[in-house]
Amino acid sequence: MAEKKHSHKKSYYNDIALRLGHQLFGVEHLHYGYFEKGKKPTMQNLPAAQDAYVRNLLKYIPAGVKRVFDVGCGSGGVAVHLVKKKLDVTCLAPDPYLIEKTLENTGGKVGTITDLYENLNPEESGLSPYDMILMSESCQYIKVVEGWEQNRRFLKPKGYVLVADFFRIKELDRPGLSKSGHPLDYFLEQAEQHGFKLKKKVDITKFVAPTMDLYQETITEKIFPVFGAIFEIVQRRYPLIYKLLRWMLGKKIEKLHLKYSNQGSEVFSNYKAYMVMLFQKAS
Repeated sequence: MAEKKHSHKKSYYNDIALRLGHQLFGVEHLHYGYFEKGKKPTMQNLPAAQDAYVRNLLKYIPAGVKRVFDVGCGSGGVAVHLVKKKLDVTCLAPDPYLIEKTLENTGGKVGTITDLYENLNPEESGLSPYDMILMSESCQYIKVVEGWEQNRRFLKPKGYVLVADFFRIKELDRPGLSKSGHPLDYFLEQAEQHGFKLKKKVDITKFVAPTMDLYQETITEKIFPVFGAIFEIVQRRYPLIYKLLRWMLGKKIEKLHLKYSNQGSEVFSNYKAYMVMLFQKAS
C-alpha cells in the first residue's frame, strides 16, 4: 500500500465537538443550522434548524442521481436522508468515531471509508465512478486543486458535485478573524479549469449565519467562564502551578479570547458567504 500523503490529526477535534455538542445541547450533527424565516436562533432550536439545513440541501440533488459519494459525512446526518431516498451511498470521514456514528444512524445501509479524500486512489479503492459527490461543510478542509482533481477522478462523465459550505469573500484585514474557508473566486476559477461547469449558485448566508452567534455565545459565556473558574481555584490552592500555567498558556488564552470574540454573525457575514453550489463535470 502506498504511503498516505495527508494526515488527519486535526480532524479528531470533530469527534470531541460532536460528543460535547450532543451531551450539552442534544446536537446530533456537526453542520450549521438553517434558521428559516420566523425561527428564533436559540440553542433549543438548533437541532430543528440543522434538520432544516439538510432538507434545503436535498432540494439541489439533480434528477437521475443514484450513486452518491458523501465526502466528509460527519455523523451521517445527510446520509440518513440519502438512504431514505433509496440512493446508493458511500460515506467518507477520517475519524473512526464519526464513521461508527454514521453506520449507527443509517442502520448500516451505507458503504464507509475511514480516510481523507486526498489519500484515495480510484483504481486501488475499487470504487466505481459516482453520479454525484456531496461535500457538506467538508470542502473547506480539502485543498482546492487536489479536491477538484479527486472530483474529476471519482465522477462519471456529466456527474455532479454538490457543495454546501462557507467561503471567504473579503480579505481579512484585522487580527482575530477566522481564516477558515477557501476564497470563493479562486474556488470557482479552479472548478472551471478542471472541467466543471457551475449549474447553480445560491447564497444562504442570512439563514445560517445566526449559528455563529450561538457558537460565540456558548464559548464566551459558558465555556470560557468554566475554565476561568478552574484557573481561579488553581490560583488559590496552587499558586506556583498557576504561575507556571499563566506563563505557558497566557498568550494562547488571550489569542483564543480574541478569536472567539470575532465569531458572531455580523463578522461572519462581512467576510464570508455560505453557498450551495452545484457543478457538473464535462462529458
